[in-house]
Amino acid sequence: MKKEKVNGQIILKISIFWILVLAMIVSLLIAFFKNYVFASDNNIDIDNDNSSKEEQVNVEPNQNSVDILELMVQNNYANKKLINEERSIDFATEKQNDDQIPKGEEVVETKGKKGTKQVTALQQYDEKTLVGEEIIESIVTKEPKNEIIHVGTSEFLEKLKIHIGDEVYLLEKSDLKKEANKKSDTLTTINRYLNLEVLEVSNEWTKVKYKDNEGYLQNDKLTSESQTPKIKERNRIAKLKEGLNINMNLNQASGLNLKDFKTVLGYNASDRNNIFSDNAEAFYNAEQKYQVNGIFLASIAIHESAWGTSYLATQKKNLFGYKAYDRDPINSAQDFASYKDCINTVAEALSKNYFSTTGSFYKGTTVQAVNTKYASDKAWYTKVYSYMEYLYEKLE
Repeated sequence: MKKEKVNGQIILKISIFWILVLAMIVSLLIAFFKNYVFASDNNIDIDNDNSSKEEQVNVEPNQNSVDILELMVQNNYANKKLINEERSIDFATEKQNDDQIPKGEEVVETKGKKGTKQVTALQQYDEKTLVGEEIIESIVTKEPKNEIIHVGTSEFLEKLKIHIGDEVYLLEKSDLKKEANKKSDTLTTINRYLNLEVLEVSNEWTKVKYKDNEGYLQNDKLTSESQTPKIKERNRIAKLKEGLNINMNLNQASGLNLKDFKTVLGYNASDRNNIFSDNAEAFYNAEQKYQVNGIFLASIAIHESAWGTSYLATQKKNLFGYKAYDRDPINSAQDFASYKDCINTVAEALSKNYFSTTGSFYKGTTVQAVNTKYASDKAWYTKVYSYMEYLYEKLE
């Protein structure tokens, strides 16, 4: 009995299904034929034997027709909307570790760009609110471009707070190596506190540029302005000292400031009368006015006057032996009202007569070239230059 009951239920469900299908077909047919009106034509066509007549039926469109597809959309898709539009595609972000960037910093190498796609979709609404979407078709019209970001990992650059291309400074005199190896060939030797450009870094070595040389120095010998706040001033002095050489051009300012002049010309035990200490500013001002290296000028005065103790220095305020000709140096030497006047007069004479190409004593702009016409002593220039070295070494 139980089996027969189950079979009866199945048969009933199948019957209901087919009844619904039939009803749907009938509904569609009724809807279709409602679109048309059938009319009889009273004209009778009689053939030759007049034996029959046929009624002709014409079918005319119903002016109040119903679009079946529209009807189906109204019945089934009243809360849905078919759209076709261009949409953007977000770009992806790629992050890459970079040991040439300070640790923790990020640098965008390639900026990301969004792409586009043409989308056909069926959207579902709850009244006016979009509640769902079914993508029917999506075609990429422009590929997105990923953004590439470099993430720094260099602890050395982070510690010194510098970047590739920045300046670093030497903490001690060092050999610039051809390769990142202690046993590598030496390209040149670099003095303490001089500055270099950072080209590349690694855990133990930094590739730097110094003048026309590119080579390697150990990281522990380098510092930065952030790491060593006073290094900039020490670097200035180091560059002044580095620029000193016997063949340097003397027809230009030395680069020393007033404080430097007071430092190098003050507190010298040999300056017993404090002539050079008291006139440090006069030497500095003469340099600025006549563009003659003031340390060279002071070195001539020190040599010629024996630190201001000579007869001409004490009696005529002539520190340079100016116009003291060999035949009668005491009487031929010029008298000056002050040491400042003497310093300015000789600085002007050097500028016009010795350093100008049209000057009557011009032989060049080095200390040896000045020696040719300034002093009969052939070794004069080496003695003057030794005082220049002494004064430059006093720079701090």
